[in-house]
Amino acid sequence: MEVDDGLIDPRSTWSCVIYGNPALGDERVLLNFAPDQSTLMARPSDNESRPWSPLSPWQIQDDVLSFRDSRTGRVFEANLERTTLGGSWKTLTLLGGWWCTETAENVDLGIFASGRDRSRSVMAPLIPAVVATPRYPRRAIRDALEGRAVICFEVDPNGQVRAPEFIELTDEVFRAPSLDALMTSSYQPLSGGSPDSPRPACRSFLYRLDQIF
Repeated sequence: MEVDDGLIDPRSTWSCVIYGNPALGDERVLLNFAPDQSTLMARPSDNESRPWSPLSPWQIQDDVLSFRDSRTGRVFEANLERTTLGGSWKTLTLLGGWWCTETAENVDLGIFASGRDRSRSVMAPLIPAVVATPRYPRRAIRDALEGRAVICFEVDPNGQVRAPEFIELTDEVFRAPSLDALMTSSYQPLSGGSPDSPRPACRSFLYRLDQIF
């Protein structure tokens, strides 16, 4: 399948975070979209070998990438006109999102066979160093507004946040305090992997009036 110029070309291996499932929390996975339109997913594991799991073939229609995970019933979509690969997923009862950065690793699409496989480092957990919380906007308190913001971003090898992107924002009044809190936060420096490889992450900010009174 040809990908139009000006769109994200998904044909690569991506380090992704899938969020929005109340039972699983944020999931870190590797996704591979092969030129033959096959889709593969790998999950973190302490085992020596981590096989890729096949998903449905990926397809593009009207600049939207879509594929399905039949085991969980999730249907994934991503508008390729964006600057980063990511979008939404849904089941009959749940709705969430996913966000990715392209890996700098050459991943063997057979199996993760040994500890020498450097792609293992892509899945290492991100450990917060500084976690800042947003200040509830005075105008939101005055107008009795509650809301939510979800920001996905990259973490560079030094643990600094970069390239934030709002995935969900219920009201513009929450944009500035959410972004300020995110950019004031940081993570412990990343170990292993390519020194130039960022890792994807997402963070939710929930604004509830009963938390400040």
